[in-house]
Amino acid sequence: MLPGCGGSGPGGSASNRPQRAVSNGASSPTLPVVKFAKFGGYLLAYECAGTGSPTVILEAGYTASGIDTYGSTILPAIALHTRVCTYDRAGDGQSEPRPASVHALTAATQASELHTMLEIAHAPPPYVLVGHSDGGMITRAFATLYQHQVAGMVLVDASSEPEIPVYRRLHAGPWIDGTVKPAPNQRIDIGATVRALERAPSLGRTPLVVISAGILQDRWLRTVPKLEARAQTRLASLSGDSIHVMDRGIGHMIPALDPRIVIAAVRAVLAAVASGRRLAPCRLAFRSIPAAACLRRGQLGHQRT
Repeated sequence: MLPGCGGSGPGGSASNRPQRAVSNGASSPTLPVVKFAKFGGYLLAYECAGTGSPTVILEAGYTASGIDTYGSTILPAIALHTRVCTYDRAGDGQSEPRPASVHALTAATQASELHTMLEIAHAPPPYVLVGHSDGGMITRAFATLYQHQVAGMVLVDASSEPEIPVYRRLHAGPWIDGTVKPAPNQRIDIGATVRALERAPSLGRTPLVVISAGILQDRWLRTVPKLEARAQTRLASLSGDSIHVMDRGIGHMIPALDPRIVIAAVRAVLAAVASGRRLAPCRLAFRSIPAAACLRRGQLGHQRT
């Protein structure tokens, strides 16, 4: 869903360019400092905190800064349990735009950039990937490229393939993922992204939690509520070990509006990974989240419009 609407690069190094320092000089796993990974002639801003394995990766939505989306609430909470990182994609937030020489631009390109950034940041696999909105397609592309490094996944009101024809039919415009100007290369080849995801291998029994917004805000998807309900249910079918939960009364910007449900989802996946067992039942994983409505496998959620 569009928020606001309802090959890895060569080796590089991390730099500490003066920027927002969430910590006040003290070393703390829950108070990260923004750093920069330099590769391919451009810098990606990132922050990591906490210790332990697996490493949780927080991927923001369309044109959004991961540091702004997750850095103040969700990242510190997860850092109490394990290593966690987020970042700003090239051309978003504090990151520099990628040069025109990086093409074609797809979710796989962005996933490859993320992988290189994680290597520079010394954030090792295995990974639990958390993707909001368009970031859900990037996390799935990452899982395709680096399948054996992914231990679990959380999709937060994530975009997916069935939605794209709706945007095209209603002339929603191109997918431009970038706010930093000038920038020669921010247009996503969404067609190539969709084709790659349609060919992606199954997630098998990788622990997967799908969180769907209780309010359908996207101006284009509101015209096809049943299609969107099926798209969200389809995401939950990508793994044989999944939970599908609806965040009642909450719109698309779940990380800001209801961060506790995202934290609960991550903790459920971490627990399953640690135990080597299936995810706990949805009602147990989200028992402390009043807005959470657990859906049966294959059940369509009803989103208010």
